[in-house]
Amino acid sequence: MVKKIFLVTNSIFIVLALCFLAPAQAVSLRLAPEQIQEAIQYGRQNKEVDFVAFSKEWTVSLGKGIGFATLFTPYHNVAYKAKKFEIEHKNLTNRDILNALEIGNALVFTVTVYGDAFNFAVFQTAKLCQKDLEIRPIYEFKPDIADASEFWPNPPSQMARMVFKFPVYDIDLNMPITLVVFDPEEEKEASFPFDLEKMK
Repeated sequence: MVKKIFLVTNSIFIVLALCFLAPAQAVSLRLAPEQIQEAIQYGRQNKEVDFVAFSKEWTVSLGKGIGFATLFTPYHNVAYKAKKFEIEHKNLTNRDILNALEIGNALVFTVTVYGDAFNFAVFQTAKLCQKDLEIRPIYEFKPDIADASEFWPNPPSQMARMVFKFPVYDIDLNMPITLVVFDPEEEKEASFPFDLEKMK
């Protein structure tokens, strides 16, 4: 038993050492060893918490029937994977931790928005704004058919979960950013402000 604990602890420190082979870029993309340990602990301690509550620190909500967006940082990824593995009674391996940390030079958002047409999500566009900078996503997922919302059959009757990935090369990760999602069909815009400096 002691040997097993020693090996697991050793493995985690190997992972932490590997993390520092990459140059430090920003607190939201590169984590210190104690932050990785903290993220794992956060995930395990909150294994029974639902995803919305678990991700509250990384989520901006505009209210019911409007929408909310969640930023997936390496910290969030590690914490969520630790939570998932704890629920499934699985060991968190070196590879699992590294996979959670390696999101690349990108900011990944999941966005939930509401509409009335079953295919309204396919028309949505997104951009990331910081001062005069506007960045378009390098990857996006938008469902062809939306789900019935909690308001169905009343408006907004449809709900869609989308994913947008943005490059970070020109973004100052110590400054606030705003994710803007635009619906050209209904000519409405939803803005989700994120303060990167205050996020883990």
